[in-house]
Amino acid sequence: MSSLFITILLFFGASLQTLFSGPAILGSHEWPILLGLVLCISLKCDRVRALYAGLLAGLLNDSFCPAPLGASIPFFMFMALGVCLIREEVFGDQIITYAVLGFLGGLFQTLYFTTVFSALGLRPVGAGVFTARLFGGLLLGTLTAPLIFLLISALQSKRTRKLRWIEG
Repeated sequence: MSSLFITILLFFGASLQTLFSGPAILGSHEWPILLGLVLCISLKCDRVRALYAGLLAGLLNDSFCPAPLGASIPFFMFMALGVCLIREEVFGDQIITYAVLGFLGGLFQTLYFTTVFSALGLRPVGAGVFTARLFGGLLLGTLTAPLIFLLISALQSKRTRKLRWIEG
């Protein structure tokens, strides 16, 4: 996966994440499209490109949400690095891998942003709201990451077929 393709994917993903609001019953948790993209890119690319994806995803997430600039970067960098470290231990071509990573990513994302926003005084959180947001993060992460994996796989196979046709 080239850096240009990663950049285009992340900009498109940030736009979609901004446009799609999460269901109110799930605590109005936004769809974790950028998280899913970082998980997929980290499993398919080398460490440098994965960290680039984490950095760009953090910048884009902060640019499109009311969080202070730089608050998301450590989270996305940590996720990219963590997935890179376990890449050899998991099956990167199985949809269940992305469902489990999406579940864990949704958990960590909810815990991280709840802690950061509470510490900065931006969003006080009660137990009921936290429970709804945690459940929403887990469910949306579990659904979003496999869907993004399928979409990226389809895009890459179509791109590879087109390149083979041009070269052949």
